Amino acid sequence: MSDTKDFFEGLEKAGIKVNENQKKAIRDKLNQVLTYEPRIGVFGKTGVGKSSLCNALFGKDICAISDVEACTRDTKDVILNLDGEKGIKLIDVPGVGESSQRDIEYRELYKKLLPELDLVLWLIKADDRAMASDEQFYKEIVKPHIDQDKPFFFVLNQVDKIEPFREWNEEMHEPGSKQYQNIHRKADDVAAFFGVASSIIVPVSANEKYNLTKLVDEMIYALPKEKKITVFSQVDERFQSREAEVEVKKSLLEVVSETVGKVVEKTGEVVVKLLDNAKERFGDLLGILSFGRRGGCYITTAVCEFYGKPDDCHELTQFRKFRDEWLAKQEGGKKLILDYYKDAPSIVKKIDSKEDREKVYRALNEIYIIPCVNYIDHNLYEECKILYVEMLDEMRKVL
Repeated sequence: MSDTKDFFEGLEKAGIKVNENQKKAIRDKLNQVLTYEPRIGVFGKTGVGKSSLCNALFGKDICAISDVEACTRDTKDVILNLDGEKGIKLIDVPGVGESSQRDIEYRELYKKLLPELDLVLWLIKADDRAMASDEQFYKEIVKPHIDQDKPFFFVLNQVDKIEPFREWNEEMHEPGSKQYQNIHRKADDVAAFFGVASSIIVPVSANEKYNLTKLVDEMIYALPKEKKITVFSQVDERFQSREAEVEVKKSLLEVVSETVGKVVEKTGEVVVKLLDNAKERFGDLLGILSFGRRGGCYITTAVCEFYGKPDDCHELTQFRKFRDEWLAKQEGGKKLILDYYKDAPSIVKKIDSKEDREKVYRALNEIYIIPCVNYIDHNLYEECKILYVEMLDEMRKVL
């Protein structure tokens, strides 16, 4: 961790006395968190686009595996570095279904690797109809670990190839309306095939950089708080949403408060309050990461995605303007925003799990989103706030 002088001065000004031994204990613990190297397993058949996805997410070229057979003998041989930098370890696992002999070897490799991984991404080509080998490995080898709450996502890659592929908007890097519907039908089919919730199926196109922000959001929310920080800091800034940024900063603050609380023997609640009062002085610690400013408003984003609208559409642009330029400056506004970031992801997941989700999204759009945007267009911000809070309260009650 970089120089912590300002951080410890901030603690003392907040009323937390720390001696030299305590400073060392705090510094050592926070160094462990901030230098932790998460291990992300990237599974899938050969040619599914594992390297392309990793390159797109992290904005760097990953080293190729030169000797596939060596991978079956020692797990360290499949660790990929990001241009030799520390910060994250990507585990590119050999694809299944190549041959029965190889599959036997890979089973043992998977069994060795899975307990060591912090998160697993299993890639499937969007236009692949033969998923029997994926299914067998998932149910026999992977699922037992997933059942123990290891973060896991199926990534439906190369969705730009789903019919009608000529609908793909090359300028906007997004699907047309019919193609968008087919992409999500394919995601539902994959969920049903593997017997999992549709919320863990994330459609993307690595080459087109489509929906990668959504994938990053899901990864960040799934990881334990002490492991979110280095993953988010390594992701390409283009795919760092505002919501994920808030989640990471909140997690970092919780880690800091818990660390300080244990060392100085104060309760976590007291330390959180003190840190909250003094956090403007903690620029050294809270400013360590380079956060992006992209992203939307979860429920509004989900509605816009349902209608196939881009991330910079009029609705999302206006809601971000409302959030950043008006609501954040109102009394209680920041708390309202943080409460929203806490609840909105689970609300969207519950909507996506419903069979009538299309009906729900259409109702949200007509009853709340369109009127709210109209209010913002006419600078009627208080009216927009009242209606949006009403929508959140209603969603919390019915879902």
